[in-house]
Amino acid sequence: MNLTRKVKVFLKSREIIDNWLSSALEYMRGKENIRIKVSGKEFVVSRWFYSDIVNMFYDKELQGLITEGDKLIIKTKIQDFQVDDIINEKGFRFLYEALKHGWKYKDGIIEKEGVYFKYVSYSVFEIFDEHIYDNIDVYGRDVVDIGANVGDSSIYFALKGARKVVGVEPLPNVYAQAIENVKLNHLEGKIFLINAALGSKSGKIKVPCNTPTFTSVGFSTLKSNGKCEVPIITLSDVMKQISEPYLLKMDCEGCEFDVILNDYEHVRMFEKLIIEHHANIAGIEYRKLVDKLSSDFHCELTSVVSSIPKEEQGLLWCHKIK
Repeated sequence: MNLTRKVKVFLKSREIIDNWLSSALEYMRGKENIRIKVSGKEFVVSRWFYSDIVNMFYDKELQGLITEGDKLIIKTKIQDFQVDDIINEKGFRFLYEALKHGWKYKDGIIEKEGVYFKYVSYSVFEIFDEHIYDNIDVYGRDVVDIGANVGDSSIYFALKGARKVVGVEPLPNVYAQAIENVKLNHLEGKIFLINAALGSKSGKIKVPCNTPTFTSVGFSTLKSNGKCEVPIITLSDVMKQISEPYLLKMDCEGCEFDVILNDYEHVRMFEKLIIEHHANIAGIEYRKLVDKLSSDFHCELTSVVSSIPKEEQGLLWCHKIK
């Protein structure tokens, strides 16, 4: 958030927070818990929740805050929400996005058509609502899911009938959240998760210990720093967990270049590839991936984010040339 916007957001918060100045100062000082007063009543909220509320109010995504007894209520055009521990911990944006996509919320869980998530990042909506993987058939097949995040893609493939899904996620807290989401959908027998980063060579890497869930999809091991050490494993290590390599899905914010360019012998063993390339992060032209893959695969490039040219960030759909 740039300085001009930050000032405007804080000034706008006067309309919903009585002590807007002191709460803004607490936020700017880096406090983890922010004291806010609404209708004369004081509440202690998380830094994450405070940021969501003031920014979403400024952007007219919510209508305001009210109190009912000792409860804090968020007013939106969709419905009103009582702030519970889950909303306070995770912030409100994740829930609002879920509601806009037709998910239902109860007791910290969102649900839609029998699919459940306790922890949510934006990729949940890309996969289950925007259907970005719908044109791939994995029924009865083995899937390797690099960049499993909160388990959304692994859960999707398992629900589509995959025989086995092995997911790799480097962020420790997000990996733990993925395990909970998998259990919530009773898919422990089909999905097997590994807390590690993927690379062309084995090693170790330090990553953040506690990354905000909703924004965790943007994490890249290429620009990693943190205090929690996790292993770097190779595709060879992962493939020991499956019987027949069918689909390799990679959404790892740049690691795809290292793996495809330097460990191609294992990539070429798969029948299908879904690769979200991040040339804008890796600083390498996506064509280098296509050139490397062209001897074994036919690839087509599609957009992921409309505002980003697909040459900078896009989905490569590749199938083995028979």
